Amino acid sequence: MTQDDSTTDQGSLDPFQADRQEWAASGLMAVTCLLLLAGAGLLVLMLIKLAIPTLFADSEFLAYGRLRPAAMLMLIYGFGGTLTQAMAYFLIPRLVGARMPRQPTALLGGLAYAGLVTLGVLAVLFRGPSGPELAEFPPLIDWPLAALLLLPPVLVTSMLRHRTEDGVFVSTLYVLGAVWWYPALHITGSIPGLEGVGPFLQTGLVANGMLWLAFPAAALGSAYYVLVKESGRPLFSGPLARAGFWTLAGTALLSTPTRFLGGPAPDWTETVAAAAAMGLMIAALAVMTNLGQTLSGDWENARRNVVIRYLMVGATAYTLVTILTGISGFRSVAAVLGLTTWHEGLMIGSTLVAIPALGVAFIFHAFPRTTGRDLASEETAERGLRLLTWGGGITAAAFLIAGLVSGITWNWANASGSRLNAGTGFSDTLADVDVMFTVGALASVVALVGIALMVWAALGTYVSGSARPVEMLVPVESRDDE
Repeated sequence: MTQDDSTTDQGSLDPFQADRQEWAASGLMAVTCLLLLAGAGLLVLMLIKLAIPTLFADSEFLAYGRLRPAAMLMLIYGFGGTLTQAMAYFLIPRLVGARMPRQPTALLGGLAYAGLVTLGVLAVLFRGPSGPELAEFPPLIDWPLAALLLLPPVLVTSMLRHRTEDGVFVSTLYVLGAVWWYPALHITGSIPGLEGVGPFLQTGLVANGMLWLAFPAAALGSAYYVLVKESGRPLFSGPLARAGFWTLAGTALLSTPTRFLGGPAPDWTETVAAAAAMGLMIAALAVMTNLGQTLSGDWENARRNVVIRYLMVGATAYTLVTILTGISGFRSVAAVLGLTTWHEGLMIGSTLVAIPALGVAFIFHAFPRTTGRDLASEETAERGLRLLTWGGGITAAAFLIAGLVSGITWNWANASGSRLNAGTGFSDTLADVDVMFTVGALASVVALVGIALMVWAALGTYVSGSARPVEMLVPVESRDDE
C-alpha cells in the first residue's frame, strides 16, 4: 500500500467554506508561523547578546540567562508544539480516512496552548526561569500546559476508532508519537522531589527528549507525506521508514547522557549513550536515504518545486546535525567537545534551520489546501529559503567551529601546561573564538529575515493568493491495497 491521501477529494468551495472544513489545522498553521518568527527573533537577540555582552546591560529581562531559555521555549514548545498539533489535525484524517472531530475544541485548545506558552515565555523574560533547561515555565503555567498538551493526542487517537484505512502509514506513527511524547516529556520534567542524581538525569532526559524526539518527530513524519504528494512518486521503502521511526523512538532518550559525559551519572550510562547515539545517526540516515531515493531520477522536476526544496534542505540539515550529535556521544570526542559551544551549534542547526525548513515545507503544502488559495508568492518563499539556509547554516557552523577550537585549545593547554582552564586562561580561550560569536550573530540576522519572508509568503496566502480547488475528506468504507 502506498502512502497517499486518496480518501480526499477536490472541490471548488470558496476560501471561507474551505477554511470551515479544517478550522483547527488552518488556524494553527497561521499561529505556528507567528510563533516561529517570535522564537527566531528571541534566538537572534540571544546571539547578539552573546557577541556583545554589554548590550542591553541595563535591561534585566534581556539578560542572556533569560533570553536563551525564552528562545528555546518559544521554538520547541511554541513553534514545535503548535506545529505538531497542526500537522496532526491535517494529516491524521487523511492517513486514517476519518473526519477530524470537534474542530472548534481543537482550535480553541491549540490557541489556548499557544497563548499559555507565550505567557510562560514572558514570565521567563521578566521574572527569570523557574527550573532547569526546557522546564523553566513557572508552576502556575506548568500543569495547565500539561492539560492542554493532552488534548491533541486524545482527539487524534479517537479518530483511529473510525479509520477506513487498512494499513498504518509511517507518517501516522511519527505524528502519533509526537503528540504523545510532548505531554509525556513535559509531565516528566514537572515531577518534583527527586534526590541525588535524579534531578540531573530528569533534566537531561526531558531536554534531550524534547530536542531530538518530540520536536522533530511530526516534522519528519510530514516529510514522507508531503514528498509523496508533491512529487507524485511512491515512497521508496516503507519498511526502511518504519525502521527509522522505531530506531529514533528507541534510542533518542537513551542517548541523553551524551550531553553530560563525565558528569555524575553512573559510568555504565556512557556505554548506553554511545550505542544510542549511533541509533540516532541510523534513524536520520534512514530518513535521508528514503527521501533521496524517492526522488531518484526526478531531480529536475523536484528542483522546480519550492515545497520539495524546503523539505530537502530541512532533511539534509537534520541529518547533518544528528550525525554530528551522534559522533559527539563517543567519549573520546566528548573529551574535546564537551562543555563547549559545539552543542549550542547543534541546537541552533536543529531549531533555526532543520525543523523550521521541514515545518514550513508542510505549511506551504497544506495551507493552500485548507484555505482554497495558492501560495501568495513562490519567489518570496524561495528567497526566504536561501536566506535561511545560508544565514542559519553559517550561524550553526560558527558555533561548531568555536566549540571545536575551544576544545582543542583546552586539551592542548592541559597537555602542554601552558595555560590553565580557569581564570584568565579560560577567558583567553574564549577570546580566541570571540570572532565566531560575532559571525554567528550577524548570520542569524540573515536567517531571521529569511524566516520573516517565509512567514509573509504563508500568511499572505489568506489575502493575496489566487483561488484554487480545495481538498475535502471523503471517507470510504474499504480500500484495496496498492
